[in-house]
Amino acid sequence: MSWADRLFAVLGIVAGVLAAAMMLVTTVDVGGRTFLNRPLHGAFEATEVMMGLMVFLALPLATRRREHITVTMFDHLLPEWLKRGAALLFGLVCAGLCGLLAWRVGLYGERLLNVGEVTLELRIPRGGIATAMSWLLWVAALAFLLDGIAALRGRGAAALGG
Repeated sequence: MSWADRLFAVLGIVAGVLAAAMMLVTTVDVGGRTFLNRPLHGAFEATEVMMGLMVFLALPLATRRREHITVTMFDHLLPEWLKRGAALLFGLVCAGLCGLLAWRVGLYGERLLNVGEVTLELRIPRGGIATAMSWLLWVAALAFLLDGIAALRGRGAAALGG
């Protein structure tokens, strides 16, 4: 198992822990609301933050596992070298876009940290959330780059080869 595969496995574990935490928060909130007429304080906000982080955890993981939806209607008509080149180009473009988004989200997170912006109920620093999302976007950019390189080398047909 390569260092990249270990990194993405850790992302999967963290996403699983967040999913379990969301289920627990939701169960306690609904149970408290139904049986005790007292919902869990900050449940909606905690779920909102965990869901956002799960999305950004899942992006690099889905990319590394090549689990994005692809359309391959005319794929069988293309020569192998063209499929590899297109997969490399796709990986490079997506890596660049993720890098651009990571940079902008990172700047936004820094701005939120500087002004001390926090969530309303739980007082979670919003800048920390945005910064974590920025880091995960950098990891997604790495995943797209690795996928494009793997496609160029002929290790699985990444973007176009299914």
